[in-house]
Amino acid sequence: MPRLVLVSLLAGASIGLAACGWKDRVRRFLQGDERRNVVVRVGDVQYPQSDLDRFFDSRLSDFRDPAQADRVKSKLLDSFVEEKLLLCEAERRGVEPDPEALRRMVLKLAESAADRDQPGAGARDAEIERSVRESLKMQRYLRDFVLKGIRVEPAECEEYYRQHLGDYVRNDVVHVREIMVGDAAQADRILASLKVNKNKNFGELARVHSTAPSAADGGDLGKFSRGDLPEEFERAIYSLAPGTVSRVVRTAYGLHIFMVEEKVLAHQQKLFEVQDEIAEKLVTERQRARIDAEVDALLKRIPVEVYPERLGFYYVGTRLQKFSRE
Repeated sequence: MPRLVLVSLLAGASIGLAACGWKDRVRRFLQGDERRNVVVRVGDVQYPQSDLDRFFDSRLSDFRDPAQADRVKSKLLDSFVEEKLLLCEAERRGVEPDPEALRRMVLKLAESAADRDQPGAGARDAEIERSVRESLKMQRYLRDFVLKGIRVEPAECEEYYRQHLGDYVRNDVVHVREIMVGDAAQADRILASLKVNKNKNFGELARVHSTAPSAADGGDLGKFSRGDLPEEFERAIYSLAPGTVSRVVRTAYGLHIFMVEEKVLAHQQKLFEVQDEIAEKLVTERQRARIDAEVDALLKRIPVEVYPERLGFYYVGTRLQKFSRE
């Protein structure tokens, strides 16, 4: 079965929080009594603002649009509660992580933590172990209970393929080599040498004369689909037959000569080419639907309270609205 994408996201995100554990303890101290800073309660567990801050910090490092802050943080709050509900149920069922997996992951994270000899390293290591343990509990609970038995039959992949043929039309693909120089006379000499040698010395000339990063690889740029390259490059490249070279193309970076090694024209992909991709897509969709259904069931059974006035942002979601306390 394809890898459990959703499980990996949940586990990876939670484990990533562990490295910030000591910094959070300092923040908690500066904030004062954590009980006065509780923003969410899931079951019998109260989560202070510092826990939510840590959750947000690990996911907002590249976030740059303040206008979307309430929407993004609302979605993250939903995810935070979702994870805590799953953890709560995992613990109710007595799920425990595999000891060897726990040991390996804790050791790996502890070794990568900075300032190992600084005061508080022991507390940080304990925080890492707690975070890893919780992540592995959730992962094992999802695998053994929630997501157990999910599979996709070949006939289902075939049916999906027939209904979505347009999604599996492969664009033109070319395998390209490049020589880039800065002098027009040199470019003309290289073209002349290529002509004499029927382009068989393209890689050698690229290694000797090209100033592009690809020079060491004989000018090999790799494979591209139509639309991947600048339009001025594509005009020169896609008209070429395999084994032929382009005219000199002038850009702000220099003078380019391209050779097409291989060209695969746009075509309808066969089922066997995309069956694994379709199977993984369908499995992922079913995993997400199964997790959503489980979380909805847990929300009806496990008490959840959200204190919106303490969040520091305006909650614009709907999933937790009825659990908010004014």
